[in-house]
Amino acid sequence: MPPSLAGGDLFNAVLMQPPTPGSNHLFARWDDGVTHWDRGARWDSAPAPVLQQLISHQPLAINNAMEFWEITQQRAQETLPVWTQYVPTLLIKGQGRADLNTLIDGFEPLVQERTAAQDRYDQSYRNCQDALLRMKILGTKVPAIIEGQLNDDTRQMKELEDVYRTAPRAESTILKRLRELLPVWERANAALAADQPPQPAIVRKVGGVIYTTALARTLLDSYTALVKVMKDEEEALDVARANLRKHDSITDGLNKSWYKVVKASSDPEDDVYLALNGITTEPSTPAPDAIEINTVAQGGDDGLQVLVEYLPGGGEHATTKLIKWQVVGVDADFTHSAPLDREGNALGPFKVGQVVRVITEVGNSSGTRSTAARTIRLEEPVG
Repeated sequence: MPPSLAGGDLFNAVLMQPPTPGSNHLFARWDDGVTHWDRGARWDSAPAPVLQQLISHQPLAINNAMEFWEITQQRAQETLPVWTQYVPTLLIKGQGRADLNTLIDGFEPLVQERTAAQDRYDQSYRNCQDALLRMKILGTKVPAIIEGQLNDDTRQMKELEDVYRTAPRAESTILKRLRELLPVWERANAALAADQPPQPAIVRKVGGVIYTTALARTLLDSYTALVKVMKDEEEALDVARANLRKHDSITDGLNKSWYKVVKASSDPEDDVYLALNGITTEPSTPAPDAIEINTVAQGGDDGLQVLVEYLPGGGEHATTKLIKWQVVGVDADFTHSAPLDREGNALGPFKVGQVVRVITEVGNSSGTRSTAARTIRLEEPVG
């Protein structure tokens, strides 16, 4: 075989040659002793498939702001080949390179479970917020309707005064006001039915639902169940976060112990000692801990902002603290940012139907840390 036709060149060359009479090179069989190519080459080896390399229109961003577990996983991935090549039999507290490999593989399922737990908690939180907002609107709009319909009814106006004393500004007062309103609403309906001619019962449309007194009572009664679901999902999220943290700590501990043992056991001129230079180590100034997002909800101006609140802690040693966001299908990455406000951030406004992803990012001279993305779809505001 001519040298120019070796390997993959053979595969490409034969596709450019016309078939030899009597041959069928497109359906050649392995070493069939019959098929020959015009340049005298026999088909006696199977060339590796030539894959087309994908080229992006724009360079894809490489994530330099990583979560805590990604830093640990990356360091472990740098350690594993050095451990395998230079000290394959070394054990650290009974653990070897296979154990490190298992720990590396163990990150992804835990991260996926945490992400799923975040999504479930976010939805349960928004369900509670939706119910509270509906009850708040009913508690403020229905009294105004009653007042307009029955302002000459002294008894009804006196009962409304008692309702108005409760300002629906928080969960407890929103619930209290609707509880106080329901019997007044029912009596107002009875008074309207007794008119001549009889008047229809008072209803109020909120978020696409027409609320009667019965449906408003169901909304109030079902709120306790919504809160229970939210608390259960919050606990599940805490467990998922703790499991990931624990796995990260175990992996980090094994990795650092191995590094310390190998460095202390070798000399600077040893190959294994030189290979340690390829393993990322922590700088003297620690990188900051990420500031975790607690809740992501819709609200604010015209109900079309994304409201972000944070868990306590995190951000130590940080010189920059940002909240970053991306509109899915519009932005290629988290291209928008604003200074992170510990009291909470209001982003936007956005458009109904847009899907927004948010992360926090903190950094200093030693590195940058981000959180897992939280996602919210902007719905038609309730009102």
